[in-house]
Amino acid sequence: MIGTTLPISTVTTSFRERYGSSFLSGTKLCQHLDVGQLSRAYRGASPHQRVEQRRARLVDAGVDVFGTIGYRAATIEHICARAGLSKRYFYESFPDSEALLLACYERCCNEFHDALVIAVSEAPETIEARLRAALCGYFGAIDADQRGARITLLEVLGVSTAVDQAYAAQFQRFAGSVEALAGDAFSTSRLPKPQLDVIAQGIFGAITQIATKWLLDQRRRPRAQLIDATYVLVLAVLDQLPHAR
Repeated sequence: MIGTTLPISTVTTSFRERYGSSFLSGTKLCQHLDVGQLSRAYRGASPHQRVEQRRARLVDAGVDVFGTIGYRAATIEHICARAGLSKRYFYESFPDSEALLLACYERCCNEFHDALVIAVSEAPETIEARLRAALCGYFGAIDADQRGARITLLEVLGVSTAVDQAYAAQFQRFAGSVEALAGDAFSTSRLPKPQLDVIAQGIFGAITQIATKWLLDQRRRPRAQLIDATYVLVLAVLDQLPHAR
Protein backbone atom coordinates (compact mmCIF):
# COMPACT_ATOMS: atom_id res chain seq x y z
CA MET A 1 0.00 0.00 0.00
CA ILE A 2 1.23 3.45 -0.87
CA GLY A 3 2.13 5.64 2.07
CA THR A 4 3.68 8.65 0.35
CA THR A 5 2.48 12.14 1.15
CA LEU A 6 2.31 15.48 -0.57
CA PRO A 7 1.42 18.78 1.12
CA ILE A 8 -2.22 19.45 0.40
CA SER A 9 -1.46 23.06 -0.50
CA THR A 10 0.74 21.75 -3.31
CA VAL A 11 -2.04 19.47 -4.55
CA THR A 12 -4.66 22.21 -4.43
CA THR A 13 -2.33 24.71 -6.12
CA SER A 14 -1.57 22.16 -8.85
CA PHE A 15 -5.30 21.67 -9.43
CA ARG A 16 -6.01 25.37 -9.69
CA GLU A 17 -2.94 26.06 -11.85
CA ARG A 18 -4.41 23.66 -14.40
CA TYR A 19 -7.75 25.48 -14.43
CA GLY A 20 -8.54 26.93 -17.78
CA SER A 21 -11.15 27.30 -20.46
CA SER A 22 -10.80 26.11 -24.03
CA PHE A 23 -13.43 28.41 -25.45
CA LEU A 24 -14.64 32.00 -25.31
CA SER A 25 -16.12 33.45 -22.16
CA GLY A 26 -19.50 35.11 -22.18
CA THR A 27 -17.86 38.51 -22.02
CA LYS A 28 -15.88 37.82 -25.20
CA LEU A 29 -18.91 36.34 -26.90
CA CYS A 30 -20.73 39.61 -26.20
CA GLN A 31 -17.99 41.93 -27.43
CA HIS A 32 -19.93 42.67 -30.59
CA LEU A 33 -22.53 44.52 -28.49
CA ASP A 34 -22.19 48.27 -28.32
CA VAL A 35 -23.32 48.36 -24.71
CA GLY A 36 -21.24 51.46 -24.14
CA GLN A 37 -23.96 53.44 -25.90
CA LEU A 38 -26.50 52.16 -23.39
CA SER A 39 -25.42 54.15 -20.40
CA ARG A 40 -28.70 54.29 -18.51
CA ALA A 41 -28.89 51.99 -15.49
CA TYR A 42 -32.04 49.93 -15.01
CA ARG A 43 -33.09 48.83 -11.52
CA GLY A 44 -29.58 49.40 -10.24
CA ALA A 45 -27.87 47.29 -12.94
CA SER A 46 -25.66 48.67 -15.68
CA PRO A 47 -26.25 47.63 -19.30
CA HIS A 48 -23.22 45.32 -19.14
CA GLN A 49 -24.51 43.73 -15.92
CA ARG A 50 -27.91 43.13 -17.51
CA VAL A 51 -26.24 41.40 -20.46
CA GLU A 52 -24.31 39.15 -18.06
CA GLN A 53 -27.45 38.44 -16.03
CA ARG A 54 -29.36 37.39 -19.13
CA ARG A 55 -26.43 35.22 -20.20
CA ALA A 56 -26.41 33.50 -16.81
CA ARG A 57 -30.15 32.80 -17.13
CA LEU A 58 -29.56 31.25 -20.54
CA VAL A 59 -26.77 29.03 -19.19
CA ASP A 60 -29.01 27.95 -16.30
CA ALA A 61 -31.74 27.12 -18.82
CA GLY A 62 -29.25 25.32 -21.06
CA VAL A 63 -28.06 23.07 -18.25
CA ASP A 64 -31.67 22.28 -17.39
CA VAL A 65 -32.78 21.57 -20.97
CA PHE A 66 -29.64 19.86 -22.31
CA GLY A 67 -29.43 17.83 -19.11
CA THR A 68 -33.00 16.54 -19.41
CA ILE A 69 -34.14 16.18 -23.03
CA GLY A 70 -30.60 16.27 -24.46
CA TYR A 71 -28.66 18.66 -26.67
CA ARG A 72 -29.81 17.17 -29.98
CA ALA A 73 -33.50 17.33 -29.05
CA ALA A 74 -33.30 20.85 -27.66
CA THR A 75 -34.10 23.97 -29.65
CA ILE A 76 -33.33 27.62 -29.06
CA GLU A 77 -37.07 28.07 -28.45
CA HIS A 78 -36.86 25.52 -25.61
CA ILE A 79 -33.95 27.41 -24.08
CA CYS A 80 -35.60 30.81 -24.35
CA ALA A 81 -38.87 29.54 -22.91
CA ARG A 82 -37.07 28.03 -19.93
CA ALA A 83 -35.03 31.22 -19.41
CA GLY A 84 -38.03 33.50 -19.87
CA LEU A 85 -36.20 35.48 -22.55
CA SER A 86 -36.82 36.22 -26.22
CA LYS A 87 -34.62 34.87 -29.03
CA ARG A 88 -33.24 38.36 -29.44
CA TYR A 89 -31.57 38.02 -26.06
CA PHE A 90 -30.31 34.54 -26.87
CA TYR A 91 -28.38 35.89 -29.86
CA GLU A 92 -27.17 38.78 -27.75
CA SER A 93 -24.97 36.29 -25.87
CA PHE A 94 -24.58 33.24 -28.12
CA PRO A 95 -24.27 32.81 -31.89
CA ASP A 96 -25.89 29.37 -31.78
CA SER A 97 -26.92 26.50 -29.51
CA GLU A 98 -23.48 24.89 -29.74
CA ALA A 99 -21.91 27.97 -28.15
CA LEU A 100 -24.41 27.68 -25.31
CA LEU A 101 -23.58 23.98 -24.93
CA LEU A 102 -19.91 24.90 -24.56
CA ALA A 103 -20.75 27.45 -21.86
CA CYS A 104 -22.89 24.90 -20.02
CA TYR A 105 -20.17 22.29 -20.30
CA GLU A 106 -17.56 24.68 -18.96
CA ARG A 107 -19.69 25.61 -15.97
CA CYS A 108 -20.52 22.00 -15.09
CA CYS A 109 -16.88 20.91 -15.40
CA ASN A 110 -15.81 23.78 -13.18
CA GLU A 111 -18.35 22.83 -10.53
CA PHE A 112 -17.34 19.16 -10.55
CA HIS A 113 -13.65 20.00 -10.50
CA ASP A 114 -14.17 22.44 -7.63
CA ALA A 115 -16.01 19.75 -5.66
CA LEU A 116 -13.03 17.44 -6.13
CA VAL A 117 -10.51 20.11 -5.11
CA ILE A 118 -12.45 21.14 -2.01
CA ALA A 119 -12.80 17.53 -0.88
CA VAL A 120 -9.07 16.91 -1.32
CA SER A 121 -8.14 20.12 0.50
CA GLU A 122 -10.03 18.94 3.58
CA ALA A 123 -8.55 15.41 3.62
CA PRO A 124 -5.57 14.11 5.64
CA GLU A 125 -2.25 14.34 3.82
CA THR A 126 -1.86 10.79 2.53
CA ILE A 127 -2.47 9.51 -0.97
CA GLU A 128 -5.08 7.06 0.30
CA ALA A 129 -7.06 9.74 2.12
CA ARG A 130 -6.78 12.26 -0.71
CA LEU A 131 -7.80 9.68 -3.31
CA ARG A 132 -10.90 8.65 -1.37
CA ALA A 133 -11.79 12.30 -0.78
CA ALA A 134 -11.40 13.10 -4.49
CA LEU A 135 -13.65 10.21 -5.47
CA CYS A 136 -16.23 11.18 -2.86
CA GLY A 137 -16.15 14.77 -4.10
CA TYR A 138 -16.49 13.84 -7.77
CA PHE A 139 -19.14 11.12 -7.46
CA GLY A 140 -21.01 13.18 -4.90
CA ALA A 141 -21.10 16.17 -7.26
CA ILE A 142 -22.40 14.23 -10.26
CA ASP A 143 -24.94 12.48 -8.04
CA ALA A 144 -26.22 15.85 -6.79
CA ASP A 145 -26.32 17.35 -10.31
CA GLN A 146 -27.46 14.67 -12.73
CA ARG A 147 -28.21 17.23 -15.44
CA GLY A 148 -24.62 18.44 -15.31
CA ALA A 149 -23.45 14.84 -15.24
CA ARG A 150 -25.41 14.05 -18.40
CA ILE A 151 -23.92 17.08 -20.17
CA THR A 152 -20.30 16.34 -19.20
CA LEU A 153 -20.45 12.57 -19.71
CA LEU A 154 -22.86 12.14 -22.64
CA GLU A 155 -24.23 15.22 -24.39
CA VAL A 156 -20.89 16.72 -25.49
CA LEU A 157 -19.72 13.58 -27.27
CA GLY A 158 -19.56 13.72 -31.06
CA VAL A 159 -21.19 17.13 -31.48
CA SER A 160 -18.51 18.93 -33.49
CA THR A 161 -14.79 19.48 -33.76
CA ALA A 162 -14.99 22.53 -31.48
CA VAL A 163 -16.84 20.61 -28.79
CA ASP A 164 -14.45 17.67 -29.15
CA GLN A 165 -11.56 20.08 -28.53
CA ALA A 166 -13.26 21.46 -25.43
CA TYR A 167 -13.87 17.91 -24.20
CA ALA A 168 -10.22 16.98 -24.78
CA ALA A 169 -9.05 20.07 -22.89
CA GLN A 170 -11.27 19.34 -19.90
CA PHE A 171 -10.28 15.67 -19.94
CA GLN A 172 -6.63 16.66 -19.85
CA ARG A 173 -7.34 19.08 -17.04
CA PHE A 174 -8.86 16.33 -14.87
CA ALA A 175 -6.10 13.89 -15.84
CA GLY A 176 -3.59 16.51 -14.74
CA SER A 177 -5.37 16.66 -11.40
CA VAL A 178 -5.01 12.89 -11.10
CA GLU A 179 -1.28 13.28 -11.64
CA ALA A 180 -1.07 16.04 -9.01
CA LEU A 181 -3.14 13.97 -6.59
CA ALA A 182 -0.82 10.97 -7.01
CA GLY A 183 2.09 13.09 -5.80
CA ASP A 184 5.22 11.05 -5.12
CA ALA A 185 3.71 7.97 -6.74
CA PHE A 186 4.19 9.75 -10.06
CA SER A 187 7.06 12.10 -9.28
CA THR A 188 9.39 9.30 -8.09
CA SER A 189 8.48 6.85 -10.83
CA ARG A 190 11.19 5.95 -13.32
CA LEU A 191 8.65 5.85 -16.15
CA PRO A 192 9.03 8.61 -18.76
CA LYS A 193 6.68 11.57 -18.49
CA PRO A 194 4.70 10.73 -21.65
CA GLN A 195 3.94 7.28 -20.25
CA LEU A 196 2.84 8.75 -16.91
CA ASP A 197 0.56 11.12 -18.80
CA VAL A 198 -1.12 8.15 -20.49
CA ILE A 199 -1.54 6.41 -17.12
CA ALA A 200 -3.15 9.52 -15.62
CA GLN A 201 -5.48 9.73 -18.62
CA GLY A 202 -6.32 6.05 -18.21
CA ILE A 203 -7.16 6.52 -14.54
CA PHE A 204 -9.51 9.39 -15.23
CA GLY A 205 -10.93 7.57 -18.24
CA ALA A 206 -11.79 4.61 -16.00
CA ILE A 207 -13.45 6.95 -13.49
CA THR A 208 -15.58 8.61 -16.16
CA GLN A 209 -16.61 5.27 -17.67
CA ILE A 210 -17.70 4.04 -14.24
CA ALA A 211 -19.61 7.29 -13.74
CA THR A 212 -21.24 7.06 -17.17
CA LYS A 213 -22.40 3.47 -16.64
CA TRP A 214 -23.77 4.44 -13.24
CA LEU A 215 -25.69 7.34 -14.79
CA LEU A 216 -27.11 5.16 -17.58
CA ASP A 217 -28.14 2.56 -15.00
CA GLN A 218 -30.18 5.22 -13.18
CA ARG A 219 -27.68 5.15 -10.29
CA ARG A 220 -29.03 1.83 -9.04
CA ARG A 221 -25.71 0.84 -7.49
CA PRO A 222 -25.01 2.57 -4.16
CA ARG A 223 -22.59 5.47 -4.55
CA ALA A 224 -20.40 4.21 -1.70
CA GLN A 225 -19.93 0.93 -3.57
CA LEU A 226 -18.75 2.81 -6.66
CA ILE A 227 -16.31 4.84 -4.61
CA ASP A 228 -14.90 1.78 -2.85
CA ALA A 229 -14.39 -0.13 -6.11
CA THR A 230 -12.82 2.82 -7.92
CA TYR A 231 -10.55 3.47 -4.94
CA VAL A 232 -9.20 -0.08 -5.12
CA LEU A 233 -8.72 0.18 -8.89
CA VAL A 234 -6.74 3.44 -8.76
CA LEU A 235 -4.59 2.35 -5.82
CA ALA A 236 -3.76 -0.88 -7.64
CA VAL A 237 -2.42 1.15 -10.57
CA LEU A 238 -0.40 3.48 -8.34
CA ASP A 239 1.05 0.54 -6.40
CA GLN A 240 2.41 -0.97 -9.63
CA LEU A 241 4.29 2.11 -10.82
CA PRO A 242 7.99 1.27 -11.01
CA HIS A 243 10.15 3.59 -8.92
CA ALA A 244 13.76 4.60 -9.25
CA ARG A 245 16.06 2.54 -7.04
